[in-house]
Amino acid sequence: MMIPRPRLPAGADLQHWRRYHDPLTLEHFDQVCQSHTIESCGVRLHLDVYAHPEPSAPVLVFNHGGGGYSRMLVPLALALLDAGCSVVLPDQAGQGLSEGARGRSPVPVLVQNIVDAARWARERWPRNVLILGGGSLGSGLARYAAAAGAPADALFLYNLYEFAPQGDGLALTRMALLARIPGVQRLLALALRLPAMLLPGLPIPYRWLGRFEHMIPESDGRIFALWQADPVPMRTISLSVLSSLMNTSAAAPLEANRLPALVINPVRDRMIDPAVTQRNAWRLGGEKQIVEIACGHWPANSAPVAQIAAMAQEWMQAHAGLTRTPPG
Repeated sequence: MMIPRPRLPAGADLQHWRRYHDPLTLEHFDQVCQSHTIESCGVRLHLDVYAHPEPSAPVLVFNHGGGGYSRMLVPLALALLDAGCSVVLPDQAGQGLSEGARGRSPVPVLVQNIVDAARWARERWPRNVLILGGGSLGSGLARYAAAAGAPADALFLYNLYEFAPQGDGLALTRMALLARIPGVQRLLALALRLPAMLLPGLPIPYRWLGRFEHMIPESDGRIFALWQADPVPMRTISLSVLSSLMNTSAAAPLEANRLPALVINPVRDRMIDPAVTQRNAWRLGGEKQIVEIACGHWPANSAPVAQIAAMAQEWMQAHAGLTRTPPG
């Protein structure tokens, strides 16, 4: 599927992301991070790559959520690098520093973006264990990509969402209470199909759809104010994208997963009910470890970031014998 090539509006402040982070974090980032570009679905995708000096270190391809992009995850990437793995942070099409019309990439495109980023990582590190992960919306997209054939040996998920057909599309929005009524999401998904065909580009205010005021704990209000002023995150999505979120199933159900998985559930999440992740994590097939963390939807400060990195390090050490996916 091809998507339009437009980038961010001319004059957008592409350095705004640096305001999220303290000087030491920025200095560390400038020392270790390299930017790369790959082709996916007809546009150029931006990748931030944090290569570990140990050649055999596991590689984590970690995917941002719908309200973020790679440069917002710098502290987490640096902590994971220090925990012993190389980290690849892709920006999906139309998000972050990648090409593509903002908010116009449906779920199948975002999934293919992750598949292509994982294939790039496999080509760069053909003999290393490759872990596919993500947070928020990126958790579901990463799991979809693994089901679609991305070369992954394991999953590392902060949240875990399933979009359709009877999944969490509605539970991710302000209308989450309606998701508790049996059949409502399926009816809404079906109702969106025809309008999305007739008016595919109709813009929907994205920040109205989700409870973004609860994305970051109130104690990190400065970060939320910076996010509100950031020109890079999406402000609208098209009606066709909303329909795809409600109607796109994974290539295989959660129960069919066979990859070892670490699922971290932030139980202080006020944006999306932690019960959603808990339910999906228990459905997930294969060997899994489910861990609850006293954190909100986005781990914006150093304490939860350090805790997540420590969990990842312990889990990777316990799974040092993971079987690597053969190249190709």
